[in-house]
Amino acid sequence: MGAAHHLALTAIVIGLAAITALFLETYWVDVAFLVVIYAGVASAWNVAGGFSGTFSFGHGLFFGVGAYTAAVLFNDWGITPWIGLVIGAVLGAGAGAFIAWLASRCGIGDLAFAVLTLAIAEIVYLFVDNFEPLGASRGISLNPATNGALGMQFSSETTYLAMGTGFLVLCQIVAWLVYRSAMGYRFRAVRENPLAAEAIGINPSRERILALAISGALTAVGGVVYAQYLLFVNPLTFFGPAITIKVILFALIGGMGTPWGPVLGAALFFPLGEWLRAHFGGQLPGFDTLIYGLLVIVTVLVFPKGIVGTITRRLNNSEKRQAESKS
Repeated sequence: MGAAHHLALTAIVIGLAAITALFLETYWVDVAFLVVIYAGVASAWNVAGGFSGTFSFGHGLFFGVGAYTAAVLFNDWGITPWIGLVIGAVLGAGAGAFIAWLASRCGIGDLAFAVLTLAIAEIVYLFVDNFEPLGASRGISLNPATNGALGMQFSSETTYLAMGTGFLVLCQIVAWLVYRSAMGYRFRAVRENPLAAEAIGINPSRERILALAISGALTAVGGVVYAQYLLFVNPLTFFGPAITIKVILFALIGGMGTPWGPVLGAALFFPLGEWLRAHFGGQLPGFDTLIYGLLVIVTVLVFPKGIVGTITRRLNNSEKRQAESKS
């Protein structure tokens, strides 16, 4: 996919978000907001997990760092969340770089790295959950902003949807630039074979540090946007494992390592889960979860490389067979 196609798809995302805001009920506008947030965070996770093979099971850490940074700066110091967003992104990048550096220094493998990220995220979650200056398990309610735009607080759900869509577009632009750059090729070389990559002069540790730093920064931005939407932060929502599980699932379904796979996975399966819950959750408790789980299993079996990855591979194989038949 060329740059023009990627820009066209990005424009389509913006257009669909605008149409959604105009014609859907308030509930489904809220669902659309959550779709773009999860799609953006899944895209951010994909930069590390999909492009470079740096599988993090603790992205809730970066999500929470961004949310709490902006919330505390605004409540305690009156600093606009727009500045808090930048500071949160820097802290998210620093946390990602530190975790990847620590893993490199300890010489741990991929599975141990995933466990390490999960353990660090859980430790931070338990710390914040018991740390009274940050509200402990009660969380923090954001103070009302006298200037809505400057305080990143709006009365319209459509404005929040626009802000969430902007976050998704940012993640997609960064993901695409990384994917098509020399950095992206180095990331994929490390993912496919770290030893071979090192043999040709690529430093796997440096690339993984860079990948997780970029991913952590973008995820922290998503945490800020979501916190402003809720006007409330608490440890379970922002540092808990739920956000990580969802974004990995969406990336897996859509196609890890592809720029648009995580977005497609979130756009298809998050609304599907909400629809199933609305139609079956109250009548047959647990039935919606059963159907959702079965659909996920079937999708993974039919599309083993994710929807985008499998379709792309099949198209490439078809083109290759046609070229061979002509020759």
